[in-house]
Amino acid sequence: MTTTTQSKPAHRIGALGDFPDRKVVPADVDGRTVGVLRRGDEVFAFANRCPHHGAPMCHAQVSGTMRPSERNEYDYDLEGYIVKCPWHAYEFDVRSGTAMGDIMKSRLVVFQTEVRDGDVFVTLQRVARPA
Repeated sequence: MTTTTQSKPAHRIGALGDFPDRKVVPADVDGRTVGVLRRGDEVFAFANRCPHHGAPMCHAQVSGTMRPSERNEYDYDLEGYIVKCPWHAYEFDVRSGTAMGDIMKSRLVVFQTEVRDGDVFVTLQRVARPA
């Protein structure tokens, strides 16, 4: 089933229950492989290509990350929102594609997703760049 959203079609890729929590699952969207990550009732989809050297992000590890903090303090945050490149361990926030720690200007391509009536839809439209 395909519906139209913002001039690009939304593709049904499965039921929400088809995607295990906090695990990257590859999905075919209009002939293109994308990584899909579920975190509770939220679903994120992103390109299967790291912006650094093109590693397959469908093999990414899901984690959190360390936030800047005071000396001898450790602030671990964003559990389940961070995907780590399988080749060089670059970390990206799946909500925006932003590289953690501003380590690079390039960002992971993140696509629009929607959960409707228990079904997951992906639109091959990039999520807007964060302000």
